Amino acid sequence: MRKQASSRLCSTNEIVILLSCVSIISFSILTFEITLTRIFSVTYSYHYSFFVVSLALFGLGLGGILAQRLFSKASPENVFMILASVSLLFSLSVSFLTILTASFIYPNVFADAAILFIPFFIGGTFLAGAYKVFAVYGSIIYFVDLVGAAAGSLAVLIFLPRYGAVNTVILVGVIASAVSVLLAAASKRKMLVYITTASLLILVFSTQYFRTVQVLEVQVAGDQDKEIYDVLKDPSLAAKIVDSRWSALGRTDLVEFKNYSSMKMIFVDGSAGTAMYRFDGNFNTSGEVYRLKNSTAYYPYYFAKKDKALVIGSGGGVDVLNALMAGVNHVTAVEVNSEAVEIVRDYSAYNGGIYTKYENVHVIIDEGRSFLKRTPERYDVIMLNIPITKTAQGISGYSLAENYLFTTDSVKDYLDHLEDQGYLVIVVHNTVEIYKLAAITLRVLEERGVSISEAVRHIVVTAMHSLHSPVFMVKKSAFTKEESGGMYAKSNELGFTPIFFPYTSSEKLDPILSELAKGSVGLETLISYLLEYYGYDIEPPTDDKPFFYKFEKELPPTLLQLWAVSLALCATMLILYFNARGRHLYLIRRKEPNLLVRRFINRFSLFIPYYFSTLGLGFMLIEVSLIQRFILFLGQPTTAISVLLFSLLLSSGIGGLCSRRWGGESLDLAFWAALIVAILVVLYVPILPLLFNLFLGYEPAIRFLVAVSLLFPLGFFMGIPFPSGIRALGRKFQECIAWMWGLNGAYSLLGSVLAIVTAMSLGFNVTFLFGGLSYFAVFILGRLKLKIEREPAETAVEYEKPKGKVTGRKSELRGRRIKN
Repeated sequence: MRKQASSRLCSTNEIVILLSCVSIISFSILTFEITLTRIFSVTYSYHYSFFVVSLALFGLGLGGILAQRLFSKASPENVFMILASVSLLFSLSVSFLTILTASFIYPNVFADAAILFIPFFIGGTFLAGAYKVFAVYGSIIYFVDLVGAAAGSLAVLIFLPRYGAVNTVILVGVIASAVSVLLAAASKRKMLVYITTASLLILVFSTQYFRTVQVLEVQVAGDQDKEIYDVLKDPSLAAKIVDSRWSALGRTDLVEFKNYSSMKMIFVDGSAGTAMYRFDGNFNTSGEVYRLKNSTAYYPYYFAKKDKALVIGSGGGVDVLNALMAGVNHVTAVEVNSEAVEIVRDYSAYNGGIYTKYENVHVIIDEGRSFLKRTPERYDVIMLNIPITKTAQGISGYSLAENYLFTTDSVKDYLDHLEDQGYLVIVVHNTVEIYKLAAITLRVLEERGVSISEAVRHIVVTAMHSLHSPVFMVKKSAFTKEESGGMYAKSNELGFTPIFFPYTSSEKLDPILSELAKGSVGLETLISYLLEYYGYDIEPPTDDKPFFYKFEKELPPTLLQLWAVSLALCATMLILYFNARGRHLYLIRRKEPNLLVRRFINRFSLFIPYYFSTLGLGFMLIEVSLIQRFILFLGQPTTAISVLLFSLLLSSGIGGLCSRRWGGESLDLAFWAALIVAILVVLYVPILPLLFNLFLGYEPAIRFLVAVSLLFPLGFFMGIPFPSGIRALGRKFQECIAWMWGLNGAYSLLGSVLAIVTAMSLGFNVTFLFGGLSYFAVFILGRLKLKIEREPAETAVEYEKPKGKVTGRKSELRGRRIKN
């Protein structure tokens, strides 16, 4: 019988090449995945950034099926040739399929998904094949796999700003193609070496060509409600993009209008439009800037004190202009998008240098809430002028990183950072958002001992004509009757549409807020009423459930669709696996004695697929929860995601590497590591907030170091069970390794969706605990399985008599070896 690839051992040179190639492919996959989240967020709506993660996990998981068929019958001398061919296909598919989708004049999400699924499928085949064929090196492969992925999570922060999205993907293809050359050389097939080298040169040339000529750019789909699409397609505006910059946050575009020279627009991922006005430094002249005094964003400055103002989400600087025009002495502008800030600074000659020439304007690149929690300052005005729109970090029920700007906890922070007569000002989109902001504010004031009817007196709401750009104002102390009357009169003078003013009775005012002011209804009654009769969910979000823009009564349809797809994938993988397992058992029953059948069934109980599936599920539940928890602490969402992924993946790789030395081929260590993970999760729930508050005021570098230190122990123990399971299978049953890779990937997809479903329903704390519970279940059932297996140890010898003259102690030892 031909020796199978599953028993493949390597020379020193071969193992070095193998490990290097696994690390590079893993690096390429994660860099490609994160870059695609940026591309999809520009082309399509915000939630497709999450869709890319699902697409990647789906492809990587299914790659295990192909690896099972591709490598099961491969002879040892052909293994490197097959790996070289697969890596070559991966590098070419990453580059040219991305170029193909970027060339579509009319992008379609289903077509793009079908095409870009292929690289992940091929990449999953490569990694699953490496684990399957070289199972003896499973721990080392796992280590370099995760180290490569960890490096990829940070590489995006460097590549995207420098090369842009499409060129970053092509560069990833170049890096991956180097793997095919190395593996081709290891296979000692000259023709394959020539082919892979030629492919590498073609990709290098393509990278230089597309970088120099700039013939490709990510298109915006016309059916995704993108503001920039409508602007560019409107012939009356004669708009065009004059500046475009990429960062880890997304793509930032500057659009100018041929027929409207007094204003340019800055867009992030085709949305989040913010104006940058032509300004000559004179606030008293007539024109577009002067007319800002008739906007709802300027309205609060007619009444507020003017010592200090904080603008969160300053964008193109219109709110800074408002504050300067109002005569505010000190303006602090916080903007999370560094590219938007740089554009405003670079166009100082156009905008009057609002970010560069005024000593009383301080621009800070940070996440607004994170900055607020660290500063001791108090302000007369805290302004948020529609700071969140449809971007990957924005208005989302299920984006990669939900925002924390509009929660009960955030309103507490805002009020704590206001002067006694200070205003919290939020310019929003519509009336439903006003109701939810009112619910948040009233809940906070109620918790501080203020009755609902009294709390409503802290609120003023008005809007421009046709309810355009309503402004929601909260005063730290209650408005007096005189203050409310004066503000109502000013609203009418400006031609605004009044929505709510305390002490004011008018048919023009919103009836729901008016009933709250009268005390006719309570807050809980209002929440139930709007949910039951109008389908609006205005339950106040918290930092644990920060989904402000989830107004639907049910879960979002797209999320439910992903949930259904992930469940179907998991079921399909299980069916395929058990079908293959059944055929294998049938062959064994025909050829082998009964003892071996029992041993095989014992080894391949239902615990095996449960073990790898639960690990994938639990890992993703914990990872998604941790991303949310570290955003406020680290500041910028994209940086937080990169730091967290780097820390978890690196520490998990180290844990996997150490597991071989400490645990050998036994699963005992894996089960105890799973228990430690569960214990750490339970401990982290109360400890993390305390440590975050303790270190929140420190510099970013210190906070990043603290984050890595906190994540390392958890990641270390999370990294032990998977490679331990691979080693346990590798002893006798390598044919199932690729299947377990596929199941782990499928349930990782399910875990990523389940994390958001659970968080939206029960909160991220519960989601985090569910992740810990998954690992605890692995420990409990794993220990039970070991106990059951060890109980019949003394009777195992009954099924097979020793051959030859073996007696006494030797016979007993042999009997135990047969059982084990």
